Amino acid sequence: MCQSVYEPKNLVFYESRTSVAKLNPDQAFEGYTFLTLKWHEEELYKLADKDRKQFLEDMSLVANALSKAFKPDKMNYELLGNAMPHLHWHLIPRHTSDPMWGRPIWAGNRRRKRLNAEGYALLTGRVETAISTLKRRTVARDKSSNNRPHRSVTSS
Repeated sequence: MCQSVYEPKNLVFYESRTSVAKLNPDQAFEGYTFLTLKWHEEELYKLADKDRKQFLEDMSLVANALSKAFKPDKMNYELLGNAMPHLHWHLIPRHTSDPMWGRPIWAGNRRRKRLNAEGYALLTGRVETAISTLKRRTVARDKSSNNRPHRSVTSS
């Protein structure tokens, strides 16, 4: 996992100080994404507070962007690590119409779905657009909250 954080390069759509997000090459669940910690660690609680907070913020941002891009009925979040001992989230947009609805994606047999380069580019573009929109809104919200007068709290 450590060596493949950026591979394949055409599936990567987000990077921060702590994380890299990329589409799963198997798109049987449209938008299925891995968000991987950039250095090796196996347990969330072993991260420094600053790194854990950033990793969780990245997960939330990417999940929000996937939700905007793919309009799922539900987002699934999984952070396992028993098969691949390196911190990485599985972020899976789920739709009531998917063949595994109501069950984990690991249950039962299913066909893999590989896309051509244009198909992956279309999906990564949708998520990158959603991330840009979310970041712009956050910056605008932060600016407007900084311009509001702050009332001091006094005790009687």
